[in-house]
Amino acid sequence: MKNTFYFLMLFIGIAITGCEPMEDIHNDIDEKISNVEGSMDYTLQEEDYTDNLGLSFTSFDSEDDARELIPALLSDLYPALGKNSSVNVTFNIYDPIRVEEYMVAATDYEAVGLTENYFSGMGDIVDFLQFQFPQAEQGDYVELTYNTLADEEAYMLNDADFSLIGEEFEDDYPNPASSAGEYGNFERRETNDAYWSNEMILEAINEVLLENIDGVEGQKYNVSYDIYNGSAGTESMTVQFNGNAYVAVGGTPYELTTDDYDLAGAELAEAYPEPADNAAQYHSFAIDEDSENYWSMDMILEAFNIVLKENFPDAVDGDKFEISYDVYSGGVSTKLQAVILQDGTYVIDESAAVSTIEETKVFAFTNNSWNTPLILEEDDYTEMGQSYPNFDDEDEAIYKLAIFLENRFPYAQDGDFVALGYDFYSGETTREYANFVFEDGEFNYIPSVVESSLQFGNDGTQWVPDNTIRYSLSGADYGIIASALEDDYGNPVESMENYSNFDRREGNSAYWSDEMLLEAMRALLNEIAPNAEVGQQYVLTFDIYNGTNTTESLSLIKDESGTWVLNNEE
Repeated sequence: MKNTFYFLMLFIGIAITGCEPMEDIHNDIDEKISNVEGSMDYTLQEEDYTDNLGLSFTSFDSEDDARELIPALLSDLYPALGKNSSVNVTFNIYDPIRVEEYMVAATDYEAVGLTENYFSGMGDIVDFLQFQFPQAEQGDYVELTYNTLADEEAYMLNDADFSLIGEEFEDDYPNPASSAGEYGNFERRETNDAYWSNEMILEAINEVLLENIDGVEGQKYNVSYDIYNGSAGTESMTVQFNGNAYVAVGGTPYELTTDDYDLAGAELAEAYPEPADNAAQYHSFAIDEDSENYWSMDMILEAFNIVLKENFPDAVDGDKFEISYDVYSGGVSTKLQAVILQDGTYVIDESAAVSTIEETKVFAFTNNSWNTPLILEEDDYTEMGQSYPNFDDEDEAIYKLAIFLENRFPYAQDGDFVALGYDFYSGETTREYANFVFEDGEFNYIPSVVESSLQFGNDGTQWVPDNTIRYSLSGADYGIIASALEDDYGNPVESMENYSNFDRREGNSAYWSDEMLLEAMRALLNEIAPNAEVGQQYVLTFDIYNGTNTTESLSLIKDESGTWVLNNEE
């Protein structure tokens, strides 16, 4: 309408002043057209990104890039729009999955109620992630570095290992080294000149493991090896990596079985009816002190004594065991406890330290819970027809992964969300992640390009990012103002409420001055935008009566004191 009005008035002026030089008329037209005030929406097109902005892709890398580049585009698109004009621009932002890295500190374990600086299972990890990231959204990823109990891994010395031992120790222990290299075992007869003591065997184990395994501090290995003590046999030694070398640790590892929980439950049914029944039923010990099924550490030790005496009847005082068992406290987790047989009773081995290692894993928030993403195995790539266990084309990867998920989860329901990790090759192999959601009978990829929008305003010389909200008052808004100011301005408020407008005729008993209007708009914004941030701008348009029905606008901005003030930049 404003454009049409300007053109109409200009042509009327031309008709009246026909003698005015045409050059002056054209300049006048250009000036008026360039100062048109308007408000509109615009969505960037493909050519805007590539041709007009010179980008390689049809998206911005960040919102900051959009803020910087879009003003020049608006100047080209809307040369006629001038001061106080606004354009709400919709555009694409490249928003790939970002994996947040977090290292768990000692105080973090305490924050979730753990007495030791490690997680004993997935239950502890989930509890921590929920505590640390309460605002997590579907598809968020965290790479978590934390301490956890070290699972004991098995390692059997083979012929190649004994050959290595024979070569490495031929100067230190000539006869033992020669025997080990030739026969593939350790001579254990003390009277034989090829004898291997426990200390020598530990040296040999270090040589082998340091050669073959990337040591993780705290990791335990139960190393088995062939021996000869007059007849062939095997022995084992449990070792733990301390960051520099493998050291021997005491205790026979033992993991409680379902039969063990049943046995303990039956033997302790009379002494602890509810806890015993619960342990036998769920094969774990409840450690929540408020639970009627609570197992104290002393009660658990009683269970250990029953189990170990049943399974190791020939044990003698001094024998040590490292027991792995499950506990329940809102979730099931695994704990380790070192015990030693003293005076016929198993007690806590105070000399044994819990074995922990530092572990780094990626977790994703899916279906309102933290889980590990589904990571493709080598066979999965083969199933999808890949020559190598990776992808090298993103579009092909997304297409095949969607089909893979449909086959993997044939009973998926609408809304099911899957976080998936796969290997991608582009000169080097990297781990990439993708999110899929099941909708309308198929798994759909959630793209890494998202739609966003920003409002830009014209300050008279250029386009700038603008957070201005343009708001036109309705009937309910006049009611809000009336409630706030009825005690201060009787007639003006009564008139405004009756006619849903402000009387702007000076001298009239219902007159609203500029100062009164500012009070009215403040009262309205305090009600409809109580949580607006400092710097938020509003342009409020309201109905007035000044002899005829029309509108006025008032621009306000929230200052650092939290007060709505006139926006002098408008």
